[in-house]
Amino acid sequence: MAEILWLGVLLGAGAALSVGPVFVTILGEAATRGLGAALRVILGSATADVILLLPALVFAWVIGAVARAVFWVGLVGAVFFTYLAAQAVRDALRLWREGQGLQTRGWAFWKGVTANLVNPLSWTFWLATGTPTMLRAQHVAGRPGLAVFTVTWFCVASGLEAVIAFAVARSGHLVGRRGQSVFTALSALLFATLAGMMLVRDVIA
Repeated sequence: MAEILWLGVLLGAGAALSVGPVFVTILGEAATRGLGAALRVILGSATADVILLLPALVFAWVIGAVARAVFWVGLVGAVFFTYLAAQAVRDALRLWREGQGLQTRGWAFWKGVTANLVNPLSWTFWLATGTPTMLRAQHVAGRPGLAVFTVTWFCVASGLEAVIAFAVARSGHLVGRRGQSVFTALSALLFATLAGMMLVRDVIA
């Protein structure tokens, strides 16, 4: 069981700390709208992982389907992250000019879901890494081992993301609204970079 716990901790920490669309979305929401919005992104991302986890574990044929769908997933992802980049630029300008906090929007949860589902790397992760690790946990300790691994992975990944979100949200009190504006502008740059990478890697290539 110790091996299973370590697998869950290592895989969860790796997923939480990798700089990708969900990570950038969490930082952006935490910097502009606070911890609550960032936590909803984390919850949405975890929900998307469940959606990805189930077909990855149950249907082996999904691997081939995902390979054929990479173009469309990448195209949708590039469009979505371009939209998020434009929104972050608008938020940064509003914070800089008005110096007022931004209202929390109700779709932070769906940002987390969408950011995860339109990222081809999330599909690849579950099919190439997550599924074999889950099968290993099941092989070592049966269904209880699989359950322990899955819970450990989600707790570590979401917990680390929540800690980072808390730190970023609290930084708003230290750097002020204009400092938050700079953070938001940086997240816009990261979103635009992610969109460009998806276009080059998954659509144009």
